[in-house]
Amino acid sequence: MGDRIPQWDFPDNVLLAKEIAAYDIWEDTERTAVDLYRHFDIDMTHYIPGGIAEWNFPLVRYYNEADYIENDDTKPYLKAYKKETVKPYRSMYDTLDMHCSASFWGMAPTMAMKGYRFNSPEEVLAFNPLEKDHFTLAERTAFFQSYYKEKQELFGDSCLFMGWYYHTLFMWPVEIFGWENFMLAALTDPERFKEILDQFYAISKRDLTAMSAVEGLPLIGCHDDLCNANGPMFSPDWYREFIYDRYGELTSILHAAGKKALFVCDGNVVPLLDDVAATGFDGISVDGNSDLRAITGRFSGKIIVGGMNPAVLSGGTFDQIEHMVKKTVAAVKEEPGYFFQCPGMNGKTPLKNVEHYQRCIRKYGQRS
Repeated sequence: MGDRIPQWDFPDNVLLAKEIAAYDIWEDTERTAVDLYRHFDIDMTHYIPGGIAEWNFPLVRYYNEADYIENDDTKPYLKAYKKETVKPYRSMYDTLDMHCSASFWGMAPTMAMKGYRFNSPEEVLAFNPLEKDHFTLAERTAFFQSYYKEKQELFGDSCLFMGWYYHTLFMWPVEIFGWENFMLAALTDPERFKEILDQFYAISKRDLTAMSAVEGLPLIGCHDDLCNANGPMFSPDWYREFIYDRYGELTSILHAAGKKALFVCDGNVVPLLDDVAATGFDGISVDGNSDLRAITGRFSGKIIVGGMNPAVLSGGTFDQIEHMVKKTVAAVKEEPGYFFQCPGMNGKTPLKNVEHYQRCIRKYGQRS
């Protein structure tokens, strides 16, 4: 138990960056990002809004290749991101010739797939992911070692740059196929789809094995959005048949390397808590759609992150922000592994709200 509740947040606010920086924030977006984290003394993160490539391994989307709306508002962003860059590696995104569009919420673009290469469930069921991925374990190990060494050196000892794997298993077909064709294919031919998931799993297993070899990387987040705001996207039985056993194998790999594994899921994950906890994760990160008291009840004594509503931060009053923080603290005050997190500290949020949120977590997050 520390003297205050630590923080894992993303201060990605352009107005704040301009206020604290005595330089052109667009000339070096990584420097700007690190200065934002240091400004609020953020304890841990997995993301720097800058650099040459989007952060969600392994389906990398390159900033300069995205389709942007180009107008006066976006000129500063295009100065930073719409320029030639060297690709550190070719991902499945490249081999499938996928494309994305971009919009700006903060220092870096938010990118989304612009159409998919699969037009029907039949095309999905004919796909073999391993045919589009040719990396060796040695290549991935070298890449992750270089990447995490570089990012941690940017922060020094001011913030832990943790490991992050966006496509643990469920997000692979979401990102590659799109929701509709993914769900139709999975229900049309479950046995064939299981073979496809086995191939995606093989890629994730290799990559997480490679990431677990990185020294000085104690925590690795495994992201899969199994839920939306209303609850699970598939039935719990489907997850039990196709997902959880593989999670258990991945957490065992990370534990064998001395790492802790954090499960990261947006939406209301409460209906799945018992099953997720049984797979061996050392903690969980959730958004404001999950009841935080239910989360602490099932993951007490482990790592717990978030549980706050970004809409309150971005559009609420000072009183509403303060009430949210106080309610959060009441639920987690006895949890040494809890981290404040409220996505929404971006360029669309009034700077006064960002600063008030920070005042509140400093005031109410004191434990002594």
